[in-house]
Amino acid sequence: MSATLGTLLAELEPDWKILLIEKLPEMGAESSNAWNNAGTGHSALCELNYTPEQADGSLATEGAIKVNEQFQVSRQFWSWLVSSKVIPDPKSFIHPSPHMSFVWGADNVEYLKKRYEALKDHPLFPNMEYTEDPLTIARWAPLSD
Repeated sequence: MSATLGTLLAELEPDWKILLIEKLPEMGAESSNAWNNAGTGHSALCELNYTPEQADGSLATEGAIKVNEQFQVSRQFWSWLVSSKVIPDPKSFIHPSPHMSFVWGADNVEYLKKRYEALKDHPLFPNMEYTEDPLTIARWAPLSD
């Protein structure tokens, strides 16, 4: 998101000088590498910490909704950058990928079911699915290549 923020600031304050420094050998490797982070398109699809369980057993969904709303605003900004010819065809750099939360243990499974029920009808989470089917899980998260 550093590049998005830097670009946004440059549009709002064209006289500012902004320098982004990449410390790793590849651009975006720290944030976008699958082993390090969800990548630059952070939409709270599977980050369970955004839906904490409350004392009464319900889930607070405000955090997940807020993060997803912020991601949608980023997408609008990226679309504007494409239409303004500031950045190239988005297919050259935006690559949507499936997200999955995997839990084990009865309490965690119950939490995941509640999270699914709390978010599945929200317009920002339209394709959310829940499964305990091992074949479906294996298809989405292969254990080896």
